[in-house]
Amino acid sequence: PLPFPTEEVKEYFSRFGSVQRCQLPFDRDTGFHKRYCWIKFSSSEDVQNVLQKDSHILEGSKLSLKQQIHRRRSQRKSPSE
Repeated sequence: PLPFPTEEVKEYFSRFGSVQRCQLPFDRDTGFHKRYCWIKFSSSEDVQNVLQKDSHILEGSKLSLKQQIHRRRSQRKSPSE
């Protein structure tokens, strides 16, 4: 499990840009954080700053990053009568 709290993760990634949200899910059964985290940056430039760095190490743990692409939800229009 990840040994560091959400604030440490947020502080680390704030070096690369403005972090809007940082979620580090907690597993109630084990009492540990799950082995992943979601970080939302303010801009795509901030995301690129993070991805350009070869490796990220926090508290001695090497982090592997994956970019999640959000697709805009298509707006459904009601049929006009």
